Amino acid sequence: MNITTLITKQYTTLDAYTGARLAKELLRVQDVVVVVENSKPIGILTASDLAMKSHQLVIDCLRDRPTANCMDSIDTVLNLMKITGNTVLPVSSQGSFCGLIKQSDILFHLHANHEQQKIALLAAAHDLRSPIAAINMLGTILKADPALNKHQYLIDKISETCDYAQILIQDILTTEQAQEDAVILADENLDELVDTCTASLSDKFEGKQLVLSKQLLSNKVVKVDRPKLMRAISNILWNSIKFTHPGGTISVSTEESPDGQALLVVQDTGIGVPKAMQEKIFDKFTKAKRPGTSGEPTTGLGLYLTKTVIESHGGTIGMESDGQSGTRFIVSLPAENHSATQAWA
Repeated sequence: MNITTLITKQYTTLDAYTGARLAKELLRVQDVVVVVENSKPIGILTASDLAMKSHQLVIDCLRDRPTANCMDSIDTVLNLMKITGNTVLPVSSQGSFCGLIKQSDILFHLHANHEQQKIALLAAAHDLRSPIAAINMLGTILKADPALNKHQYLIDKISETCDYAQILIQDILTTEQAQEDAVILADENLDELVDTCTASLSDKFEGKQLVLSKQLLSNKVVKVDRPKLMRAISNILWNSIKFTHPGGTISVSTEESPDGQALLVVQDTGIGVPKAMQEKIFDKFTKAKRPGTSGEPTTGLGLYLTKTVIESHGGTIGMESDGQSGTRFIVSLPAENHSATQAWA
């Protein structure tokens, strides 16, 4: 999208030979004025320009600024503003001045557009739930009909596709809701949280005959939103389960870092993350998504949500893999000064 609809065409003008003191008073109530000479715009002036140059006349306070073109894209103009350190630029059309483009207007537009897209996405996700559930139910009915045995493969595909669609819809709703909900913090024992998460996935470990090795030794208290952080930890564990072959090993450990942070490390013996995918693995709807080793569906939202949750708690998450075998996730969270009790063990 270009900047045409975002151009400010109503602005205050100031003669180039006006005193700088008058310009300063004017800029107390507005962020920019257009400077004219013989009724022709020759530049723009902001309060920061006056602060940088102490002169008697407005014309002497002008500084060089790049000019945006009315057909420039939003990305192009934002990048130009970033490079030159400007928050407002003059805009030209066919070589003539036609208005101003302000960073604040661009950001407001982008935010409003994002909100509209989010509302549309959530509405579509909600509306799709019922028809997909109905199709899935029809598939179940067809599967029970002996006369349709020769079509079982196709019927199974219907069920698999519906299951994936329902998982995707739930992940979309969960991700958007997690970003909207307030974070409610309370002191929690990190080791106990991790232990609870591994226990909740015990059937997944057993289903793939995976060996789970736990060393929960941090004894650290973290101030977190328990449901949100448990979802994030479970996502990491589920990611390792999906991409580890049956019979493999997943190691889960907690410890205290040298600087007093609480660390969670999840290491698996799975298929690893190819080098080309590693920079994108935490992206929303990441292109790095792929089916698990036993065909488990992947939506491309799980690790994005995980990173969002962990960063909302002031923490960090990183990933290491040689690209061929095994993946290691490292989560660091701010820890409280006091230690956790061991009553849960």
